[in-house]
Amino acid sequence: MKLRGLYTYNIPETISKGIDGVRLDRISENPNQYRTYPERENINFLIVRQGVVDDILRYYPNVEWLQLLNSGFEKVNLDVLRSRGILFTNAKSVYCATIAEDVMAKILILARNYPVHYANQIKSFWPDDSQLPNDNVDLCGKNIGILGAGYIGSEIAIRARAFGLHVYGYDPYVKKKEGFEKIYYGEEGLAQLLATSDFVVTSLPVTNETENIINHQTLSMMKSSAFLINVARGEIIDEDALIGALKTGQIRGAALDIVKSEPLPKSDPLWKTPNLVITPHRAAYGDQMENRMCALIERNIHHYLSGEEMENRIL
Repeated sequence: MKLRGLYTYNIPETISKGIDGVRLDRISENPNQYRTYPERENINFLIVRQGVVDDILRYYPNVEWLQLLNSGFEKVNLDVLRSRGILFTNAKSVYCATIAEDVMAKILILARNYPVHYANQIKSFWPDDSQLPNDNVDLCGKNIGILGAGYIGSEIAIRARAFGLHVYGYDPYVKKKEGFEKIYYGEEGLAQLLATSDFVVTSLPVTNETENIINHQTLSMMKSSAFLINVARGEIIDEDALIGALKTGQIRGAALDIVKSEPLPKSDPLWKTPNLVITPHRAAYGDQMENRMCALIERNIHHYLSGEEMENRIL
């Protein structure tokens, strides 16, 4: 008897129909479809996004494995998965390289004053030397502090070192990792990292401990010449505190790929905040993302069939 799985991602037929011993069917994330899918009791695994997990699991009593299409899983009730003994994997390895490239792009945009030049381009204005910023920042020899030394943080570290940056990390659970000159932990460690970093990057998951970890107090620990880049979750940053820090020059600049309220309302003060670059939650997307996602799904299906260790296992 074949194992049965459902997926909501656009994977090729070589996977959906080409793996012996597995039947894969595609469904939409419309509740009316997955709640009424026939033979729900025969489904062994699900490949879905985190937003539908808690609801969809109510209708599929015999699921043994859940493959998330996301990296973050803050919307997933882990207690339910534990109580049902469901194997849980995410897709963090799919996104980390692209996110790391996006971080370096944002660092360069901020350090080289590109928003100023782009604004001039929109106006078809070629300024003379006296009208140009003279405070471009070289990366080589500077310090970057990465909050979160996991998959994404490690990929950022690789690229930062290529630019000649000294790489330091903060992580409560990782004490040492290749690519980092030192990893700090605890309140004192965080304070030291922030005080010595020219660039601060957040790549932490959202937990009770990390929510609003960037706030009035921690922003005051940073250099006035420092830049902040957030590619984690909007909940990591106290946005009012960040707006204040940028308006008063407490830090020099920031870049956000995610915010607490998405889509960001037109009336939100973040839009008008000086020295702030905003992108609409696109750091993880690149032309190789779909290939990497499909490859991960195929590998994990084979691991699942053979009883091997799953990639990106959470539970």
